[in-house]
Amino acid sequence: MSKSGAFELRVLTALVILPLMVFLIWAPRLQWAFTGFIVSLVAIGLYEYYAIARSDGTIPETVGGILSGALVTLSAHTYQLAATTLAFYGACILVSVLHLVRGRHSVTGLAASVFGIAYVGWFAAHMVLLHGISRTGPALVTILLFSVALTDAAAYLAGSAIGKHKMAPKVSPNKTWEGAIAGFLAALAGMAVLYLLGHEFPALSAPAWSFARFLFTGAVLSVVAQTGDLAESFMKRSAGIKDSGFIFPGHGGVLDRCDGYLFAAPVLYYMATPLFCA
Repeated sequence: MSKSGAFELRVLTALVILPLMVFLIWAPRLQWAFTGFIVSLVAIGLYEYYAIARSDGTIPETVGGILSGALVTLSAHTYQLAATTLAFYGACILVSVLHLVRGRHSVTGLAASVFGIAYVGWFAAHMVLLHGISRTGPALVTILLFSVALTDAAAYLAGSAIGKHKMAPKVSPNKTWEGAIAGFLAALAGMAVLYLLGHEFPALSAPAWSFARFLFTGAVLSVVAQTGDLAESFMKRSAGIKDSGFIFPGHGGVLDRCDGYLFAAPVLYYMATPLFCA
């Protein structure tokens, strides 16, 4: 497929996904549907992750890991960090026991199983926790959505058009510093727009942050999201594959599309909670 055709396919997919996400985020009585959607993505993402882990001969606890990771994310629907932390601890114990019972006495296999639950299940749980924050939850998830989406889109476009200086050629040959800077600036611009919209339309229940804090949040999320993108690229490179899956035409799999969100969601959650602000 040509570059123009690939870009058009990416845009068409985004035009389907983004409205669905916005609807689920803002529908006042569909919090359960938002959680269910995230849990579904987690289950698929864990399937992709364990397939990557198996590519070099590692034997993770795939079924137990998928179920445990999905339950960790589902536990976030209580909107209590303690409950999710306890669920994560329980999931780690469960996969450890399953490794012992099945005779899989491999450090790499156990490490891969536990890391999958943390990377996909526990990280994604923070998106559900964000959504459940009183009054500002939907606005916070929107901040996450647009920061990462703008970073990805601008980095892709600028990198394709003017990118010359490779960021990490051995990990992701197509990523450039020009694209990274463009993605960073796009996230800042998006946060400026969301700040103005929040002040113009109080019904949006945007967090009562200063303009500087909106920009700082966008900057942090952009950097963290791009780090997450590189981390997933590193895993794919080690497995010798281009995409983690094919569920999103033009984008690849769940991990390909959500790697930045997985890294950014916990950061925004802790930045938005009193624990961080105290």
